[in-house]
Amino acid sequence: MDNFLINISSFPTAIYTTSLVVVVGYWLLAFFGTLDIDAFDADVDLDMDGSVSALGGVAGFMATLGLTGVPITIVISLLLLNAWIICYFLTLFIPTLPQFVSLVQTAINAGVAIASFMVSILLTASMIKPLRGFFRKVNQEPKATSLLGSTCRVRSSRVDTEFGEVACQNEGATLIIKVRSTGSDTFSNGDNVVLIEHEKTSDFFYVVSEEAFKQKLA
Repeated sequence: MDNFLINISSFPTAIYTTSLVVVVGYWLLAFFGTLDIDAFDADVDLDMDGSVSALGGVAGFMATLGLTGVPITIVISLLLLNAWIICYFLTLFIPTLPQFVSLVQTAINAGVAIASFMVSILLTASMIKPLRGFFRKVNQEPKATSLLGSTCRVRSSRVDTEFGEVACQNEGATLIIKVRSTGSDTFSNGDNVVLIEHEKTSDFFYVVSEEAFKQKLA
């Protein structure tokens, strides 16, 4: 038991031990209702058509690593938990070097910390893969419903009955959404359109011009 406590409180495992304590504290506060579970929660995969929403370089980097599609709090929790476990067991095999080569010891420990996190990324990406379908079903329809009536700007070269993409602002994020026009209407890059109906099967929105939508409301 003493060796376990020494290990988890010593560098490099202590880095992940401290982070994990913060994460456990967050989940405890959320469980007892002291903290809103959505306070630090954001679905990294906010797009409605499977493409990555334009949330900046961080979201794009996480998408590249396969860490999207579930709430970010779950991603962070799994990343730190996996890194802590990996780091703990790796440190069991690190020899204790003499004091006069302490710099080498520190370099080795730092390498273990980095390697643990890198392996944790791969492991976490595999773990959240089966969860994406569940969270997509939970979040997709409420998100689609909330977007109806939103004014968006065409970002593709055209929008017609076969093709189209728009950019919509939603809760401070820019969502890239697949759309189709109704009837013979066509739109060009930069035009403003309004989402009027969500097609669940193919997961796109029908749109009309902003002017036509306002006329219908009037």
